[in-house]
Formats: sequence, C-alpha cells, structure tokens
Amino acid sequence: RFRTIESLKRLTWNNTGPEKLVRAEMKIFETLRSQFQGRYINVLNDTQKVWTVCSNLTSNNIPIVLVHGFGGGVGLWSLNLDQLCADRAVYALDLPGFAHSSRPIFSMDPDEAEQQFVNILEEWRIGVGLNERFILLGHSFGGFLSASYAIRYPDYIEQLVLVDPWGFGRKPDNWQTSPMQRIPPWLRSFSAVMMKISPLAGLRVAGPFGIHIMKYFRPDLRVKFEKLFNDDRILEYLYHCNAQVPTGEQAFRTISDLLAWAKKPMIDRIHLIDQRIPIYFLHGEQSWIEINSSMIAQGKRDNVYIDTIQAAGHHVYADAPDEFDMYLKRILINRN
Repeated sequence: RFRTIESLKRLTWNNTGPEKLVRAEMKIFETLRSQFQGRYINVLNDTQKVWTVCSNLTSNNIPIVLVHGFGGGVGLWSLNLDQLCADRAVYALDLPGFAHSSRPIFSMDPDEAEQQFVNILEEWRIGVGLNERFILLGHSFGGFLSASYAIRYPDYIEQLVLVDPWGFGRKPDNWQTSPMQRIPPWLRSFSAVMMKISPLAGLRVAGPFGIHIMKYFRPDLRVKFEKLFNDDRILEYLYHCNAQVPTGEQAFRTISDLLAWAKKPMIDRIHLIDQRIPIYFLHGEQSWIEINSSMIAQGKRDNVYIDTIQAAGHHVYADAPDEFDMYLKRILINRN
C-alpha cells in the first residue's frame, strides 16, 4: 500500500521545494530548440502522479520513452532531446520517488519494491495514452527497471535500449578488491555508511549548503552540460531533485546490495524477456559498470546487441552526446 510523506520542516531547512524544482527545470528546458509539454499523469487511483515531458506527439514514427537513472530526472536528457524529437514522439518521465513525481512509500522487500516501480510504469503508460508499441530506453537504474518492465509487460515494447544499465551483474565474491576499483571513489566511500540510511542523505543533512557539496564532489556534472549552459543550473536542478523526501532512493537502497549491485540481478532473468523484443546494450568504455553481464545476456538469448562508446563513462548520453545520438539514429527502429 502506498502513502506519501510530506515534511515542510525538512524542505524549509533544505531551501528547496516543488516550486524551486520547477524553476530549476524550466531554466534547463529554455535552452532547447524544440517545444516540450509538461504534465502530471495520475496513477494508483489518482493518489500519486508521475511528471512527464513530451514533444512531437503528432509524429507517425515509433515513439520513444526515456527512463532516467538513480537520483536523476527528465532534465538530464537535455543534451539529447532536440535530436530525438526531430524523428519521433518523445516521452520522458520522472520515476516515482524522484524529481517532480510523487514520493510514495515503497515496500522494504526488494521484489515488492521493484514491482511497485514496474506497475506504476504500466499505469503511467495507460494514463499517458501510449496505446501503440514504443521504444523503451533506460539508463542505469532506469535500465534495470525498464528490463523488469519488459519482463512483466512486453506487449507494447518494440525495442529495449539499455544504456549502461545498473543491477545486471552478480556481486563478485572478491567485490572488496579488484572489481571495486572500477567503482568511483565517491560511491565506494558512501556505500558502507549510506546503506544504513539513504544514499544521498548528505545533501539533506547539509541543508541549503548541499549545492556547494555537489559542486565540490561532482564538478564533472557541470562540465558534461557545458555544451548547453556554462553555469550551475544542472547542479541546482539535481540538488532540488534530490534534497526532497527520499522515498525513491530508499527504494533503491532496498533493491540494491551495497549500492553497486542488485540483490536480484537482472542477468538471472533477462532470458524471460519476450524473444520478439530486440535488446540493445550501450556502455561507456570508461564506466564503472562492467560489460560482462551484457555479454552473458547475449549468450542467454538471441536478438541482443552490444556497443561501446569509447569517450564515455557511466553517463553515456552526457559524456558523449553526439556519439550517443548517432548511435540511436543507427539502431532505433523506424516505422516504414
């Protein structure tokens, strides 16, 4: 059963709130050439809502749905949206518990929490009126949830694109040694402590100083988006996305094992996705996510394709946006 947390005291200390997140997101979208509509889609008997932005809805081509990763939101696709919506309808949503969407309470059971995400995605599809086959693209945690959705609700999926997906591989027995070296130092440092609370608790503990923490620890995020804007707006956006009530990240903590792996790895279930659906894995060569699980998936079923972008890390779409867009133009299925 879902409930929603409201904590005005917390939001006041954090110098954040829905209206500040709206302004931060608008500052990002005003840099784009294309026109985007934003609206809430009601789910769970109208008790929760999923924020959605979309464009080019009159296109006859196969639409694409974008699912962001942990701690993200629709604004992270800003480097790619103009190119994507030139060819087809684009729907980008904020996962429940993140960014603009409602903050429901998720189960403490990993399987149940995962299925709650998946069921909300299906209710969102119905609510947004997407009654034709579409391309489902998920990054990181969004890739994990997209694959889980494809297992349970395959009928409307034309193509599954998994961009550096999290949660596919099994946690290795020697996880404390060599494999951990691929994981960024900030994530290694956080994992031992933050698994006992919430992964981004530091931002909320810091209150209004959280944005300065982001600037100090993640200056790379600003650099990634300098093509669109040479200021702090992406950091401000991500701060307001994550300084609010952390139900989505608490669900991620429930589903994850030391943040870097899933308790129920997707590689053990990937064969359950309908063989009709082609699966495309795209990795960043410099990412901390290992490609091995994608290669194992390729051995478990037909219709699996793997590519790597050399100049990219985990945030493939932002590290190498031009190469990412060219890759999508090459592999995305078009309606003849």
